[in-house]
Amino acid sequence: MCYFLGIDVGTSSLKLTVTDETGEMVAAASRRYTPLAPKVGWGEIDPLVWWTALREAMKDISLQIDTALIAGVCATGQMHTIVLVDEENRPVCKSILWNDLRTADKVVSARDAMKAAGESCISRIISTGSPAIDLAWTRDNDPVSFERAVTFVGAPEWIACKLGGEAGIDWCGASTSSLYSIERGEWSKAACAYFGVPMDMLPEIRDSGNDIGRVCTAAAHETGIPEGTPIVQGTGDNPAAAIPTGCMPDGLPVVSLGTSGVLMYAREGLYTPDFGKPVLFRSDGNLKTLVQLSMRSCGSDMEWWAKRLLHKESFDLEDKAVEALDYDMRSLVFYPHLNGVKTIRLDPSVRGAFLGLSLDTSRSEMMRAVMEGIAFGFKELMDHVEGAGEWKCIRLIGGGSNSDLWTSILCNVLDVPLIRLNTSGAGQGAAMIALSSATGESLSAIARNTMAAVDQANPLADVRLSYSNRYQTYLRIYEAIRSIYA
Repeated sequence: MCYFLGIDVGTSSLKLTVTDETGEMVAAASRRYTPLAPKVGWGEIDPLVWWTALREAMKDISLQIDTALIAGVCATGQMHTIVLVDEENRPVCKSILWNDLRTADKVVSARDAMKAAGESCISRIISTGSPAIDLAWTRDNDPVSFERAVTFVGAPEWIACKLGGEAGIDWCGASTSSLYSIERGEWSKAACAYFGVPMDMLPEIRDSGNDIGRVCTAAAHETGIPEGTPIVQGTGDNPAAAIPTGCMPDGLPVVSLGTSGVLMYAREGLYTPDFGKPVLFRSDGNLKTLVQLSMRSCGSDMEWWAKRLLHKESFDLEDKAVEALDYDMRSLVFYPHLNGVKTIRLDPSVRGAFLGLSLDTSRSEMMRAVMEGIAFGFKELMDHVEGAGEWKCIRLIGGGSNSDLWTSILCNVLDVPLIRLNTSGAGQGAAMIALSSATGESLSAIARNTMAAVDQANPLADVRLSYSNRYQTYLRIYEAIRSIYA
């Protein structure tokens, strides 16, 4: 018996998932942390916080399994967040997080410049939190740290370096950096010149699953992971989460209800859609494109409403009558984009709103409106996917999928059956990459062996018709808000 460890470096917590030789989860642990927000709209963190969380979470893992049997390690985590490192892979400054908004005033000019340079894909995907624009900000505002840096790596790659691996980045990290030209298949000289990133600072691009080192003595002592354990190249959290769902290996569409919301599907080879971010994933020389359509605010909207404003620990509604799918929400609608619109509107400045409030509106109705507004946001994403009308079902993952009500709402708004899957998300996907690397078994085969459906939600005729009508109201909100704040 041997085990495989997946490390998921999330926005607010680090999660560990251990699988056996079949890909089934046998142990899990996590540690939460709070990113820094020195100014409104900013988000940053000291990478050493992730390392501390890993050390602490491994103590819990050691109570569940014999850690001496860990035979492979792979890290995944938040996309876009990068770590600037020196010659010894030590961070030279705090990391700017993917959801940071400090560069909002630079996005439009950056898009125009990339479009003029012939980098149409970079022009479409560049946004606040993109590595390219964050590197430019660091160069302009923290030149001392920028000069000390020899390269940059993603959050999971830095954890791999700390364990004893070599610095580098996978195809996901490169293709979403806004420094890599997907069309040309190389780092973009035009992008590097515009953002002021020296070409010799660019990291090596590697296939996921590649052997990148062994757990060193110091890391073994601190974490309990056996010294000499193989470390393999991971990938971003969305591609990793797509592995155990069947999305990445077999192209099946998936919705993830996490801190951010993601609708994703995969295509063989290189594919550049009209809408959505093409995320490259390559393993054993086999290239696939994961198309990712994102909502910056999803679970974070629910956290904001339930925990910050209502001081509730759960998303349960106080008035159970409001949970009935045919409940009359009257004119109440929630516009969910509290942190800007990323995929369709490409507008980082837009904000959310409740509309149709009255003296009779209850807290439970507003909670349900938040769920519905997010569902409408996913419907808008789905409407921009070529061929989505032929989808027979969508797989559902993420913490939000634990809500029966939210699942039912989303099912009827999208008007397609939803299959809730029992997966451990990105951490399990990372562990599967390590397992595949060690055994040579394909990720598709491992996913098929472990994929387990919890249940299936099916749309109801009357409910989906009602949501179809209210969705038209949702679609008019963006232009209305723009006109109000013009």
